[in-house]
Amino acid sequence: MPVPHALAGVVPWLARPAAAVLLVLCVGAGGAETAEVRVPQIRPVHCGPVLCGSMEISWYRRFQDEDATPSHERNGVNIRGRFRGPRDQAREFHYLQALTRFEANDFRWSPDTSVPLPARFVDPPPFGMQHPETDTDGRFRSKEHKFDALPWYDEGDFPLFEDRPRAFLASARAHGTATMEFETWLVCVISSTQGADRDRVGDDAYEVAALLGWTWGYAITWHDVGQLGVDEFEDYTFTMQPLRLVTQPSEAFQAALGATLGNTVTDRFDIRLGDAQRCPPR
Repeated sequence: MPVPHALAGVVPWLARPAAAVLLVLCVGAGGAETAEVRVPQIRPVHCGPVLCGSMEISWYRRFQDEDATPSHERNGVNIRGRFRGPRDQAREFHYLQALTRFEANDFRWSPDTSVPLPARFVDPPPFGMQHPETDTDGRFRSKEHKFDALPWYDEGDFPLFEDRPRAFLASARAHGTATMEFETWLVCVISSTQGADRDRVGDDAYEVAALLGWTWGYAITWHDVGQLGVDEFEDYTFTMQPLRLVTQPSEAFQAALGATLGNTVTDRFDIRLGDAQRCPPR
């Protein structure tokens, strides 16, 4: 993996129980501006008034399994980026990501199907998730993926950011649409406290500054426009959401971080907004 370059190499604007987690997002002043961008893109990252690195979004493309039949075909997107800071960087950074819109049922919290998914939620889910995979006989099986209870999307992969969300066309046929819309933020950790239970978020506390964000995602819709009653590729329409840079966390993002996880498990993130200048070097 490339070594992060020194700060001098940054070229400005080159042409992821009922107690609550305290997660404080600190943002700078200004409106919630949005800019649609094409990749690759490099943007300077400021920790308050201090230039502390750059964020590059290098890849954002459609994904297709290219299966012979719609029943096993998946579509989605691939996105990739990287934060670059000086070698002597004293701050701690992460990616904090949320699903701000989810329509379909390709994956769930735990095996309890009586627990509805929140309308929006942190990605990855603190308690893991279940989603279908095909076995050697081509049949769908539900496989559980377990995560720790940290809110960070990068799961130890920082400074690399990479995601490959996708859905089966069959899910769009079952629900009429399969939609995944994401909002991702590069954040600087001001303070963090972890409790003893790795499976709870309610005994943890975080204060972070939201430095640079981007929204992205896709939708698959189904309409039986070909031979009626026959599952055909022409029945499916794939729409890739534009990649947009954002300067403040949206209301949907804040709602996702505050989502209650389950009917009996009531861990959740308690979110407050503050000042991005509260991200001093350690």
